[in-house]
Amino acid sequence: MTESHLFLKGQSGAGKTTCLLSCLESYWKGAGGFLTQRLTDGDGETVGFRLLPVENMEEIPSVTRAYEPGIEGIFIERTPEGWRKYPEVFETLGAEILNRLLEHPEQYRFCYIDEIGGVELKVKPFMEQLERLLGSPAFCVGVLKHSGNLASMGTRIPLPANAAPDREWLEAQMEQRFGCRILVFDGGEAEKMEIRRIIDLRLSGTTEKGSEK
Repeated sequence: MTESHLFLKGQSGAGKTTCLLSCLESYWKGAGGFLTQRLTDGDGETVGFRLLPVENMEEIPSVTRAYEPGIEGIFIERTPEGWRKYPEVFETLGAEILNRLLEHPEQYRFCYIDEIGGVELKVKPFMEQLERLLGSPAFCVGVLKHSGNLASMGTRIPLPANAAPDREWLEAQMEQRFGCRILVFDGGEAEKMEIRRIIDLRLSGTTEKGSEK
């Protein structure tokens, strides 16, 4: 069976993103979508998260970077008053990224969709574009936020009402309606081999997008 899409879920720190990016490295020049980049202060402490568009990147970007005021795409930020979320980033930048994938699919080899199932769950323009993308012929690869990680996030950041049921609904739709393969990942070698098998099966025989121009 050829999976329509591949997503990983697992506890924070299991290495989901690291594994996916390693398996995608040789195909990266044709990537579209976004990475969720962790922002750190001078002591290495997490102070925020941002959406980082990945199209037209020659190499995989770092999953972390130093925080600077005014960085585009910050959707969670630590402030003197506490943690704040900015779901409107998904309504603007997030929806724009997905719209480009939908309008010009020939330009992308695959779609990288990182850490969905969080603050964007109630952002209708983004979720509508995500459903359209999952229903398209594009191959989407990414991370689905684990339910436990969402609950942990809710202890620090006010989440939308019904965030947990909405996340469960999203996972069910991804599997039942859109044919996503969702693997529980804890860093095992057998899991890594299966992830690489699926990615290579879908991408190794394709023509590299962007190099044909």
